[in-house]
Amino acid sequence: MVRLVQVSASYQPAAAAGYATEVDRVLNNISFHIKKGESVALIGANGAGKTSLFLALAGILPLTGGSIFIDGVALSKRTIKTARRKIGFVFQNPDDQLFMSRVYDDVLFGLLNIGVAEEEAHIRVRNALAKLGAGHLADRSPFRLSGGEKRLCALAAVLVMEPEIVFFDEPTAFLDPKSQRAASEVIQALPLTKLIATHDLAFARTLCDRALILRSGSLVADGDPATLFDDAGNMSLWGL
Repeated sequence: MVRLVQVSASYQPAAAAGYATEVDRVLNNISFHIKKGESVALIGANGAGKTSLFLALAGILPLTGGSIFIDGVALSKRTIKTARRKIGFVFQNPDDQLFMSRVYDDVLFGLLNIGVAEEEAHIRVRNALAKLGAGHLADRSPFRLSGGEKRLCALAAVLVMEPEIVFFDEPTAFLDPKSQRAASEVIQALPLTKLIATHDLAFARTLCDRALILRSGSLVADGDPATLFDDAGNMSLWGL
């Protein structure tokens, strides 16, 4: 479903007058394969490369080496539009996704933007909100919702597009314990392929089949979360 083969990527800082610039490599020869239906945690300290990996998967951060395959098709300028139809991103800060005056319109926006017929679009919006138990929020302003409610609405705006793969960036960050439990239950119930960047090891252990651990832009471990997280020596070595 998602396959990376020796993926590398770098940021090139803007040149200062009269000085050569240094390339800041953020991903180093990363290879892994996520099968259809798998839930995989992406673990790493701040600066380990989790966000850069998501940007590469979205086709935003250009690769300096290797290849990314989405459902068997290599990601490229020619294929990126089709690939993005299969991928959904749920950002760490839902305010980055919610911008309309009404939740319903936020969830509807993406469908109308890609040309879905209006009648079908409205049906899909109502269904997406209902599946997440967020139908009662449809006419609310997203700017007057709690953190947990915003996360649900941002997720509805992604799910309404019917992606096959969803990438979550810290889905339980800054939530109170009750909202964390609710978010965990919703994510766990989704019958989709999931890659979840998180610092919450208990969350990863409960929801994910595998864990990928990044350090300094390199993949340093790939395996069962319980086994990886119970190794205190390696956890320390990985900076976790």
